[in-house]
Amino acid sequence: MSLRKNTIGKSNKPLPDTYAEINLSALKNNFEVIKSAVNSKKNGKVKICSVVKADGYGHGMNEVGKYLSEAGTDYLATADYYESIVLSDHLKKYSKKNTPVLCMGILNDEKIAVKVLKRNIEVSIADINSAVMLNDLAGKMNLKVNIQAQIDTGINRTGFKSADAYEAIKMIAGLKNLNLKGIYSHFATSEIPNNSYSKKQLADFKKLISETEHNIVKFDLKHICNTGGILNFCDPYFNMVRPGISLYGYYPDRKKIVKDIGITPVMELKSKVKFIKTLDKNQSISYDRTYFTKQKTQVISIPVGYGDGYSRQLSNKAKVLINGKFKTVTGKVCMDWIMADVGPDSGIIENDEVILFGNEYPAYKLSDIMNTIPYEVICGITKRVKRIYTEN
Repeated sequence: MSLRKNTIGKSNKPLPDTYAEINLSALKNNFEVIKSAVNSKKNGKVKICSVVKADGYGHGMNEVGKYLSEAGTDYLATADYYESIVLSDHLKKYSKKNTPVLCMGILNDEKIAVKVLKRNIEVSIADINSAVMLNDLAGKMNLKVNIQAQIDTGINRTGFKSADAYEAIKMIAGLKNLNLKGIYSHFATSEIPNNSYSKKQLADFKKLISETEHNIVKFDLKHICNTGGILNFCDPYFNMVRPGISLYGYYPDRKKIVKDIGITPVMELKSKVKFIKTLDKNQSISYDRTYFTKQKTQVISIPVGYGDGYSRQLSNKAKVLINGKFKTVTGKVCMDWIMADVGPDSGIIENDEVILFGNEYPAYKLSDIMNTIPYEVICGITKRVKRIYTEN
């Protein structure tokens, strides 16, 4: 983890030409505004389960996980048990708080389960066979395992079907080595305000919980809200939420968001101008000759490309910010380079900083061009791009 206080420029260590600057102060701000938003009517009783799957949405799972742990998150959530093990070990070694990890993946491998049970990881149960396997293994290891029941209320992915969940929970509650601590589900269309399908999911889930708690077991944790749910369907019946993309400064669909709660992008993808050449009029740039100069001009080369996660779909469309001015990417995005026609008198020189996306040019600008979502842009920045961590 490379952590630099205040500004990166104060460090004597050389930076790579292309890197992702992760602003931990922005991350903490986003965490605090989310916490405030969900607790405005609950007097601080709603817990936060910060989602750090997919390597912290491309920001670095271990680093953002540790930071959120120390910022006060109640849980950290991952997508698979490999992530969970890595994160749990990192927190144990480096964090002042041993925040529990909730894995929302499927655990049906006994060898992996042995490793999971030795760590501060809570297990999602989505089928009876996994529950029985885990109970037997926990008995052999003389452990009581915290689990959370995963219910499929309509996304049709993983989890117990709503119609089968009551009987499944009844059986699981009788397994003596498992502690049924929580129950959760996941919206399919939470980014759409007042969506009827989300309302049905919410009603069905509440009905299941009510019947189960009345007849079988009380749950310490009940949760369904992702970022879209927090913004559009934050029902006080539930006592935990799972913010993901909002922690990193983006909304699932900004066009449908009714209220901006004050989040800001955490990642800025930066590079440098590394080469400048002058070309005459009607010269082609990059592969497939999709762009031709309109006049005698300067063309700059920037060392970033699809090998870094900067999509070829951005060719001839995306902007880059240099010295406060936007320039258009010209020609096809290469594996390691992009180019821009900056005109004959730009004043740009070698090693000038280039911002590819960030606060002034958010990732959703790129996702709009790519006809996708900002999640894909930030998660897609590859491992060869070094993450540099800063605090204001």
